[in-house]
Order: sequence, then structure tokens, then C-alpha cells
Amino acid sequence: MKPQSRHSDDPAARFEERKRWLAAWVGLLAILFLVPTLLIAWEQRASRIFEARAWEATLDPTTPDPGMAPAEDVPTDRARLVSIGFYLETMEDVSLHDSEWKGVLDVWCRWKDDPDAAGGADFDPFDHLIAVNGTITDRKLLREIHDGGEHFILQRLSLTYTRVFRIVNFPLDRHLLLASFENSAHPRQDLLFVPDQEASAVSARVAMTGYRILRSHAVETPHSYQTSRGIPGAAPGQRDTWSQPRFAIVIDRNGWGLMLKMFQALLVSVAVALLACFIKPIHVDPRFGLGVGALFASVANSYLVGTYVPEGSEFSLADAINLLGIGTILISLTQSTISLWIYESLGNQRLSRRFDWVSFWTILTAFLAALLLCLAGAVSR
Repeated sequence: MKPQSRHSDDPAARFEERKRWLAAWVGLLAILFLVPTLLIAWEQRASRIFEARAWEATLDPTTPDPGMAPAEDVPTDRARLVSIGFYLETMEDVSLHDSEWKGVLDVWCRWKDDPDAAGGADFDPFDHLIAVNGTITDRKLLREIHDGGEHFILQRLSLTYTRVFRIVNFPLDRHLLLASFENSAHPRQDLLFVPDQEASAVSARVAMTGYRILRSHAVETPHSYQTSRGIPGAAPGQRDTWSQPRFAIVIDRNGWGLMLKMFQALLVSVAVALLACFIKPIHVDPRFGLGVGALFASVANSYLVGTYVPEGSEFSLADAINLLGIGTILISLTQSTISLWIYESLGNQRLSRRFDWVSFWTILTAFLAALLLCLAGAVSR
């Protein structure tokens, strides 16, 4: 009979070996959770920073819109000045999936007679007024005042705008909605809109499902097209500049309600998968059945979350949380497999129980820490 080694007979040596083995397992779990989580949290924070800078550029008349070429500088000293203001009456819909938003906006214009300016004596700024990246689906004249050489017109416009929403921080997302206009008949050197910032506002009755309005701002910015658009007499490379008044509305999610509704099933699935650590690994059906059932539930939750956002290549916070949950359940199944091997192949029931106990608290702590890191990156300012 072959004698056993001293290492296998020494309780202290066996204890130290188990400690090193369990420490290596805990370290592996920490790496598996920590590395991708830090990358996701960094991406979430970077998205917030990029978002803030992009909004500042969009609302700064002296800065071109992100990704756009600077507008051509044209003289406006002889342009007709028209004061324009906005009042958001209702917000009918904000659809991330359809990449559009709809609203009803009261728009008013004030101007003075200037027979020598563009449009002549019969000038009306609402003639040829278009919605940039949108459509005016209906318009109603609410009020019209002509007092000597001063004029005022108030119209109610029903609008539909196309908007490519960034979904990196969804469902803790914020968005900048722009109601932009141009007068297609008069370039900026002939017609300059001056935003009425004091009177422009948002109605207290405006309400949107899942969103709240943080602030609003009226601004005018120059806009140059990258083509002459075939206008007779214009050079092919000519870039005309137009006065573009904008009413900017910042919205964000109203609380954490959508987050909890979207991921309550996922959190329960992760909890169910981790409960398998308290079942003996030789009881294969319940031990692995819990994890497999939880895995199917988490995948179904992932498909459900995907219906909220448009198809695209952006990886959202919701996708990251779903992936975190699926990965955690997969790790729990792997842990059950290793525990079964220890229990049966090595015949070490005590080590198997110890391994289950350490794995449960390590996986649970790592999952919660990873979830909090992702959320912290998404809500950072």
C-alpha cells in the first residue's frame, strides 16, 4: 500500500491550501466583475460629459453644432429684425423607439415696418416658416395686431420633430429637445430672428409619461447648408446662411420607477440563482434547475427591455445591467458545477459547503457593487 504524502496528512497544510484555493476563487470573481464594470461605469460617465458639452455647443450661437461645420459669417447690419418667442403648450409624445417627439408650441413674432427690408411692406415672418428636422402638421392663428408700423402675430403650431436620441444612459437618460425654425425665403443677412428670452416659457400643464422638464431656453444661431441646393444664379459651392431660432427643452427621467419596473424580474432571477448555493450539489435537479430557470427569465427580460429603445449599435445602461445579471447567473451555474466536483470527485463535503458559503457572499457582494458602480456612472454630473 502506497503511503500518503505528509502534505495530505497535515491538517494545517490542508487548511492553508484550502485558504489559498478559496482566495484565488474570490480573486477571480472580483476580476470578472470589476474589470467590465469599471469600463461600463467609465463609458456612462463619459457619455454624461459628452452630452453636457454637446448641449453647450448647441445652445451657443458662436459655436457650431457638434459634428457640423461652422456657419458662414454674413453681415446682419441691414437685416430686418424680428423678435420671436415660444410657449410650449403641450408635449404630446416623446418616443425613443421611433426617434421622434411631438408637441404644440405657441410662436409669436414682433417686427416693425421697413419697406426697404426683405419682404417689403407686406412682410410676414410666418410665410415660408419651416420646422428644421421636423414638420408643422397644423397651425392656427390665435392673435394678430397691427398698430401703425408695429406688428404682432401669434400662431399655435402642432409639430413633429425627428430626433436621434442617445440611449447610452437609458433608462436614466436625459435629452435636449430642439424646436428649430427657419424662414426659407430670406437668408440671415436679410432676416435676423431675435429670441424673446424673457417671455418664452413652458406651460405648467405640460406633462410627459416618464419624463419631466428641467429647463428651457430660447436662442438664435446661424445655420449654413453645405450646398447651394441648385438655386438659379448661385455657384455650386455657395453656402447661404439662415437665421435659425430655437426653443431648447431639457428633459430627464422622472425618478427611478421605470428602472425598478424594468429590472425587478432580473433582480429576482439573480436572487433565485444564488439560492442554489444553499442546496447540496448532489441534489442536481433543484441545484441546477434554479440557475437554468433564472437564466431563461433574465434572457426574456433582456428582450423586453430591447423594445423600449431603437435598434442600434449603442450599448445602453439597460443592456449593461441585463448583461451583468446574465453573467452573474452563468457564474452561479459554474460555481455549482465546481461544488459538485468537489463533493463527489474529491469526496470533500466540508470544502464543498465552505465553497458554497464563500461563493454566495462573494457573488452577491460583487453583483451589488457592480450594479451600484454602473448606476453611479450614469447619474454623475
